[in-house]
Amino acid sequence: MIDGREQDKRKVLRVTLVADSPEHKSELKNALSGVAEPLLEVLDGGPPQGEAGAPATPADVALVAFNGNEAASLEYLRQQAAQSPRPVVFAVLQERSAGLMKRVIRAGADELFFSPLDTGELTGALLKISEARWRAEHAQGGTIISTVSLSGGCGVTSLCVNLGLAFRRSLDKRVALVDLDLQAGALPVMLNLEPETSILPLTHAERKFDSLLIESVLTRHPSGLYVLAAPKRIEESESVSEATVGATLDVMREMFDFVIVDCGDHISETTVAAWERSEHLFYVLEQSVTSVRAAWRFLDLFERLSLSLLEPRFIVNRCASGHAIDEKRLEETLGREIFAALPRDDRMMERVELEGRDLFELAGTSPLARSYEALARRISPVPEARQTASGGFIARLFSTFGGRS
Repeated sequence: MIDGREQDKRKVLRVTLVADSPEHKSELKNALSGVAEPLLEVLDGGPPQGEAGAPATPADVALVAFNGNEAASLEYLRQQAAQSPRPVVFAVLQERSAGLMKRVIRAGADELFFSPLDTGELTGALLKISEARWRAEHAQGGTIISTVSLSGGCGVTSLCVNLGLAFRRSLDKRVALVDLDLQAGALPVMLNLEPETSILPLTHAERKFDSLLIESVLTRHPSGLYVLAAPKRIEESESVSEATVGATLDVMREMFDFVIVDCGDHISETTVAAWERSEHLFYVLEQSVTSVRAAWRFLDLFERLSLSLLEPRFIVNRCASGHAIDEKRLEETLGREIFAALPRDDRMMERVELEGRDLFELAGTSPLARSYEALARRISPVPEARQTASGGFIARLFSTFGGRS
């Protein structure tokens, strides 16, 4: 730990201590003194006043002790969560009350600790943040987009395919699609492709992952778009680990302007590994009560994953004007803005499926194709190919999924 000395700012995490009393603040400082790595600069944030009060040099982490005025501490968390950029917030609780933990998480805490602080746990959490920040500063290449829905049949794969084609055909971007809906494996089918290889060889690759290795498992579509297919046999999908997914996406980011990941309707360690590296996470839903309920369940899980630097956005697929569950009602129910609404055109999608041609080849000027093009342009507003990316997250999955044996 350092205390105000000049250091390489890229290697130092600034930690603000917020507590009601000098005694509790001293407890936090003593715990931090046992952290050998990463290097820390400890700042005095005073007691929680319920005001953001952004310092001249914003902190990377706010360590907030809940040991007195709970209302002020909760308001402090809300104010910090509203900042942009915002610090990662660690809350230190004196009691293991489920009610208090829920209130603290909802107020914006990214991680919970309990007094007395365990230096080892604190070191691990700080190292995750340091590594995530290093990745964000050094990541170069394209943009990773993940798509998911807990409601089967909402059109996640359709969104991946048509958004990828919009980037490729309308914006002339280098695009790759990754099928992480490992059991369904429907992505190549929608593109009328029969891949000879898949992600499976990467699970037992003995060499370091590089562009040549990734190229050897990709399938090219006539449009110039590339596909990384799921394993051919369902049982083989169990061989695909989060480490394989992470290493694959890290290389693919360097190879393409956009990498779009089909996460299907099942959440696992592999899909979250993709989310950790994504700049965009799109949740697909339809205008139905069951779809909205599933979206609520997704938000509940996503909150517990504590991926604080990634904000899920909602896309309504097969949106019909005049429907009782319109965009406004969806926004009111979810408490989130609808990022995009794609019009319903069952007849056109049936033609795409039956004729084996993609949407842009068959009807590039149709309202549906134009809606995908508009979505692509909204995601990529700058004409030139992207040069830097703000991706990279470290998983916080042990509390949610448990360790992998």
